[in-house]
Amino acid sequence: MLRIAPLVIAYALWVVFVLSWNVFDRFSAPTIATPSTRSSGRVSRWGTGARGERLHGLVLALGMVMIVLAPATLAAGRVWVNPPVVDWTMLLVMSAGIAWCWWARLHLGRFWSASVTRKEGHRVVDTGPYRLVRHPIYTGFIVIYLGMAIICTTPLALVAVPVMTLGLWLKARVEERFLVEELGSSNYGSYQARTPMLLPRMPRRPAHT
Repeated sequence: MLRIAPLVIAYALWVVFVLSWNVFDRFSAPTIATPSTRSSGRVSRWGTGARGERLHGLVLALGMVMIVLAPATLAAGRVWVNPPVVDWTMLLVMSAGIAWCWWARLHLGRFWSASVTRKEGHRVVDTGPYRLVRHPIYTGFIVIYLGMAIICTTPLALVAVPVMTLGLWLKARVEERFLVEELGSSNYGSYQARTPMLLPRMPRRPAHT
């Protein structure tokens, strides 16, 4: 039972997070434009417009199914078995990822959306967690799923992490191309140039003289 308890807690924590995350969707500002409306009347490439939305949506859906089904594959065996301290540490990592996601979401405020959109009054947000990375919510999601996978340690759970990471990266690309078009390269483009996408930059060591 002690082996299973962290896994049960991890999935319970994730379910509560997902439910609470979607409850507050209605507090977002009205949507002004989406990649599909932006690309209407012209040919769009894979990775942009409606096609890009379908692509990252399919990859993310696949990763989500893998995460959901992973505990059902426990009977087939785990890749490795963690010592208890690792499992409980990963629960703390998951909690940190959830807190990071909520910090970014609350900081973004009414500009947040589950899909790629331009909201009413949209502007570049480059403070708080957005000062460190351009997509802190996606970074938090990756941390959460990584913690879950390490607790579960089934092949399906471990493969789900790179699948989800790929889906989030594809979504970030669609979002950034769209925001450059909507907000201008001088605004969002300059933000891209000075801020990494998903991983914060390591602080530079001072040069020794």
